[in-house]
Amino acid sequence: MNIIQKKAMQLIENSMLKSGTVLAVRSWEPATFHEIDVHLPGVNMYKWQSVQHIKVKVAPYTYRDYTPTLWDPITCTCTLMISAAHYGPGSQWAASLTAGATLDYMGIGSTLHKPVDGDILVIGDQSSLGHFLALRQLALGIGELQGAIGFSLKSHVQEFRSYFDTLFQPVHEQSWDYSLVSWLDKQDLDNETVYLAGHIPTIVELRKNLRIRKDFTGKVKVQGFWS
Repeated sequence: MNIIQKKAMQLIENSMLKSGTVLAVRSWEPATFHEIDVHLPGVNMYKWQSVQHIKVKVAPYTYRDYTPTLWDPITCTCTLMISAAHYGPGSQWAASLTAGATLDYMGIGSTLHKPVDGDILVIGDQSSLGHFLALRQLALGIGELQGAIGFSLKSHVQEFRSYFDTLFQPVHEQSWDYSLVSWLDKQDLDNETVYLAGHIPTIVELRKNLRIRKDFTGKVKVQGFWS
């Protein structure tokens, strides 16, 4: 980023940057996945009708989008589920956080994913966990989500089973997304709405699989993440 771009970014940050506070950090073992509880004062979470994304400052002039989930609109608190399996500014930032730290963010916006009537199937890698927990929270009173979340480590599969009471099946990914594709091959499909989320390579393979399924007549909704 050159000097002109940096000055432009500084002007944008001066007018738009907001702050929250880190309340707690829970790192799974090994610490390549983090749950970050945050307080975002002034955010009206009652208005959230679809899965949201928050643009967080993770380094100078560097931002990453994360999904706020498990939110409480009364206390203006929520949790960010951050996969740090891929080394980068976001992973370094998440690993450095401690309770009491300031969280700077540019804003919060809506994605296109919201719950619909009928059967819902969700499939994604570990980076999709927060996204699908948020979708599940929005679907309370509408229906229950089921599906599969892929984890690269067996220990994280066990931690997910210990921490979360959902109909999401944790799948140990042994080679990229192919364990998720194998899981999908074993499912009887009909006219469900299938939500795919996660890193782009995972989404591409899962979507290819759905396109050739003759038993599937439903809709596919996609939210891809860059690592």
